[in-house]
Amino acid sequence: MTRLLHRTIQDAAHRQPDAIATRGLGGDRSYQQLVRRSGALARTLLERGLQRQARVAVLLDRGPRVPESFYGVLAAGGALVPIDPRSPAAQIERILEATGATHLVTEPKRAAGLGEIAARCHTLRHVIGVVDPIGDRSIASWTEVEAAETNDGLPDVPVLELDTAYILHTSGSTGTPKLIRHTHASAMAFVEWAVAAYDLGSEDRLSQHSSHHTCFATFDYYAAARAGASTVLFSPATLKLPGSLSLTIEREAISVWYSVPTALVQLLLRGALEERDLASLRWILFAGETFPRKHLERLRRRLPKARFSHVYGSTEVNVCTYYHLPDGEFPDPLPIGRPCEHTAAEVVDGDLEPVAAGASGELLIRGSTVMSGYWNDPDRNHTAFYRRPSGGGFEETYFRTGDQVQTLANGDLAFVARTDLQIKIRGHRVELGEVEAALLDLDEVEEAVAYSVSDGEASLSLRAAVVSRGATSADALRDRLRDLLPAYAVPESLEILDRLPRTPTGKVDRQSLSASGQIETREQKVAEP
Repeated sequence: MTRLLHRTIQDAAHRQPDAIATRGLGGDRSYQQLVRRSGALARTLLERGLQRQARVAVLLDRGPRVPESFYGVLAAGGALVPIDPRSPAAQIERILEATGATHLVTEPKRAAGLGEIAARCHTLRHVIGVVDPIGDRSIASWTEVEAAETNDGLPDVPVLELDTAYILHTSGSTGTPKLIRHTHASAMAFVEWAVAAYDLGSEDRLSQHSSHHTCFATFDYYAAARAGASTVLFSPATLKLPGSLSLTIEREAISVWYSVPTALVQLLLRGALEERDLASLRWILFAGETFPRKHLERLRRRLPKARFSHVYGSTEVNVCTYYHLPDGEFPDPLPIGRPCEHTAAEVVDGDLEPVAAGASGELLIRGSTVMSGYWNDPDRNHTAFYRRPSGGGFEETYFRTGDQVQTLANGDLAFVARTDLQIKIRGHRVELGEVEAALLDLDEVEEAVAYSVSDGEASLSLRAAVVSRGATSADALRDRLRDLLPAYAVPESLEILDRLPRTPTGKVDRQSLSASGQIETREQKVAEP
């Protein structure tokens, strides 16, 4: 069985060469075409001196060149570093420098902004996808890449399962970027589990609507390829309008959807679902944040033929637990379920000792889907992993998730809180999730986020922002919260927004709210001193 990510497209092409690999944004690509184009980029990289396991950054807008580049880098034996195309120049430079990227795959329109970056990134020697010179770096245009297409398949480069496949970047709770290294083996372990768990096959169509530098792309691209399914590439314009998004799901007959709950809430509230025939949807997977029960119940009624699955896991572990919602009533709060195949979970106290049955503690994960570590960050790796001796002189390595969970009577795990989403206000510990849940209990509140703002000294203030319908006021919402929360947990400031800020994965961006402290609002109420 193939255990390398790039071999999945070659296997699919052998089975069904004319089957569609990607749809949209410039036309369909068969698996045979995807292999040819990926192979051409791989050969171009090798001709320009790519060494085994050297880092190759990919900075591209949405489109078919993204998967072609991903597979091309992997086929050449490189370590893929996808970069969010919306990143500011300073962030791009930081990622290139931190990973020591030697090659960059991009597009002509970005050439003008790369000159200063390249001048300061001394490891970067080759730029693919531009026509204008960039300092003394070697360049190759996409025309040159396309000229390297052959019918020989992917180049025969020795790649091992434990080689780095990709390095993803996320922001930690402190805002410091984390560079997360996954091997072919850890990525494929998740891919194989997902294909089996959701019975993915060649008739399926998966949606690629999240940013391709996130862990969602592992499912959208690689799981689809492993199953020989099609991945539908959504346009940026479509992603901005929930009505266009639902129309694309209908027209493209999407069968499997995977996103954060927020994207599904937007579809429910503003996607005109009552006008769509979405019977093609058979699995809806959601992860990354809490799905408000009132919205989940409404969405299930709108999509009665679809099955829903709550998947849990940070970028560091891919997915480590899952919970398939039953056909009828489901628990509240929704469990994160049972460990995936080849994954072990333990719940421990502050001394890293197992907790008593039913008690809450930190969730530790070990298994084949766990990352190999943070790139070039020994201090963070030291605190992120817990190692303990096991029988026969071996050592077990667990990833510390930072999530507080509880084991339920039936064996399911239930999420309790994030340790980094607990704050102290005037000596009282406040769970931001509890504040958000109270806000969402109010009928007129559609979305809510609680966050903290530092006064620049030693104290924090608790704030919240909501999207609401109707003519409600911030005063009225805060008054009603006093009936649901203790006084110290009622936000000092509540803002009513037209929309909440989002991260590239679609999660609410608490960090931007906390950092700004003051954002444009339709109405703001600050508590009187």
